[in-house]
Amino acid sequence: MEASKILEAEALRKACESIERQRSADSKESAWQKRLAGFIQWFRAASAEELASEAFQRRLWDDNPVSAIGQGNIDVTAVLTEPEFREWLARELRRDFGDDVAARRKHIDTLAKKLREEFLARLPRIPQLKTFRVLAVAFPEDISTVADGRRVRALYRELFGGRAKRPILVHFAIMDRLAEVVGPSGNDPMSLAGRMILPWTLYEKYALSADEEATEEVVGSEGETKLLPMAAARRRRGLTVIANGLQTILGALDFIEDGVARDELIAHLRTLLPNYKDSSLNVAVGLLTSELGLVRRDNGLLVLTDRGQALLDTEDPSELSDWLLTRVLGMDMALVTLRDEGIQSKTDLMARIRVCNPGWTTNFMPSALLSWLRSFGVIEDADGKTKLTEVGQQWAQQIYWKPAILEPEPEIESAVTQDVATEFTTAEIELPDLEEITRSVQNWGHFDARLIRNLHAGLWSDPQRHFAVLSGLSGTGKTLLARGYGNALRPDGQGVYQLPVQPGWHDAGSVLGYVNPLRPDAYARTRFLEFLMEAVDHPQLPHVAILDEMNLSHPEQYLAPLLSAMESRNANIELHQEGEDFDGIPQRLPYPPNLVLIGTVNMDETTHGLSDKVLDRAFTMEFWDVDIAAYPKWMDFGLPSSVVEQVQVVLTDLYAALRGGRLHFGWRTIADVLGFMRASSPTGNSDEMADLLDSIVYAKVLPKLRGDDSQRFRVALDEVRAALKRHGLERSAQRVGELEEDLDSMGMARFWR
Repeated sequence: MEASKILEAEALRKACESIERQRSADSKESAWQKRLAGFIQWFRAASAEELASEAFQRRLWDDNPVSAIGQGNIDVTAVLTEPEFREWLARELRRDFGDDVAARRKHIDTLAKKLREEFLARLPRIPQLKTFRVLAVAFPEDISTVADGRRVRALYRELFGGRAKRPILVHFAIMDRLAEVVGPSGNDPMSLAGRMILPWTLYEKYALSADEEATEEVVGSEGETKLLPMAAARRRRGLTVIANGLQTILGALDFIEDGVARDELIAHLRTLLPNYKDSSLNVAVGLLTSELGLVRRDNGLLVLTDRGQALLDTEDPSELSDWLLTRVLGMDMALVTLRDEGIQSKTDLMARIRVCNPGWTTNFMPSALLSWLRSFGVIEDADGKTKLTEVGQQWAQQIYWKPAILEPEPEIESAVTQDVATEFTTAEIELPDLEEITRSVQNWGHFDARLIRNLHAGLWSDPQRHFAVLSGLSGTGKTLLARGYGNALRPDGQGVYQLPVQPGWHDAGSVLGYVNPLRPDAYARTRFLEFLMEAVDHPQLPHVAILDEMNLSHPEQYLAPLLSAMESRNANIELHQEGEDFDGIPQRLPYPPNLVLIGTVNMDETTHGLSDKVLDRAFTMEFWDVDIAAYPKWMDFGLPSSVVEQVQVVLTDLYAALRGGRLHFGWRTIADVLGFMRASSPTGNSDEMADLLDSIVYAKVLPKLRGDDSQRFRVALDEVRAALKRHGLERSAQRVGELEEDLDSMGMARFWR
């Protein structure tokens, strides 16, 4: 998002001065200020009896010039007919706190919460906008005319940066900021009205254009707006349906409010949707983020957007009306049909919605849209047919355009498609230079510059296929190197995704998602698919996917579409056959030449070998040899140098003995040994050291000893037993002796019998 132009005090002061000059020449805004000043004066002049009267409060709630209310036109008549409510509110609005600003604002905050409770008990929806208008007239020093919660948060970001608080507290902060920069306003109604209007004008000039979620256009000087519909081709073609609809969304938003990691949200959604698989829970995350715009990423966490916060605060689905009507294909058609043609059968209404998209060959998506409208209280059933509710009538009145209809696209031959497809070259991808990459990777671990150079050259030797496989001994830093290299390409901390491969991945659905067989109107997304789509959307930036332990399953099975597509320039990755766009997922994605795949493999009895299909496409690097002395964290465990030296000598001898039999160990084992020693708090006594080392070597090094009778294996066992005896590790030496006896008697030896 573009940096704020009014964050600094001097810039804000100049902006306010410009607005004040413009206001004197703008008859509309000047007229608004006069009407607002007159309304404040009318309120202040009322007697206690007048203030408590029904006629006075009807005007206060319904004809208030603080701001337009648009979709917030909620009828509060049922509450205003209660004398007790009117008398209570009259007292609360007229309480005098003198110069005690803190006490006054505490009262305003408490009053806003109490009004919410009163309305929740009496009305189906909370009149949030009307409430702010009433509070603004009663307390003009503290509340501005930006009555809408989303707009006032957007203005807060421009003035302060960072995330906004509750709307009431945001108003206080904004009015204080203006007083600090341009001085306090006068206490007369005209001066108060001018200061109250100033935030709205700042929002209109700076926050509206900077708000990435903006769906409205300001068309009047008094906060009047109209929706800006997207063209049909740019709209989302459907919404994912989830169980319990709005209640599930609110439960998720409440959990996210202070920011959560994605896996934390998935865990919470599992409690809200206990019958959903993880793939479907990922779909639900996509609904909250891309489909409804309620959640966004911020420094690795998922946080609420202004829209999401407003929906959580009000629990009113009308906070979504502008988004749904302008950005989701078919929503406006459903409401316009019911508004202009009256009650419809569900079959007829779905047929009208299907007109919006030639790709909807079934009623899955129209039915999903109606399901959401019903959950949001916009439509209801009436004698087996469908009609608009009162809320639905308010939504429909915002639609002044013809419903968006997606025109069918002409058939294009695949050969022609390839001719006109976008050409990519490595030069178009923003890569740091090799020296910078090397420095960055070496900050992650002790990696030889030659090793880093070879990985980089192997990955980028082909203009399209950037695929490397790091194989060898477990614990030698393969994953660390992959992560370090990915972060060296993307110093911004984005664009690196680690995918832990699972056993039993037999097809591409495990990584690319699939059409949900239990809910055929939904696509089960994966995080890898979202990552792939991000790479397509940002072709100039490298995107590094790390396939950790990629041979726990057969890569040629779960990576089949990618392995095929990476071979041909401008090739596509086929995702589904449900039409051009299904549940927000395109039918196919172009293979992104900015995608880097780095797989790590361990070769043991739990893994699979790599087929030629994989090896022919990958640059392979083997990690078998480890320089024990070069381990970079010897002194990071807080151990005495004498202890570290003894551990290093023992592990060096064992490594040398085991290397010939390819039974040696990596840096992870060194870290485990040092961690064990630290937890044991050794004094350095030789007998104690031998006992501790005997225990940890027995637990971490010996369990990997296994093999059939061979000269190499016999030599390795002989040498490791001699090394153990040399350093006084008697229990471990005895266990190796038993393995040698097994080898003599059975022709094989295993630590785990």
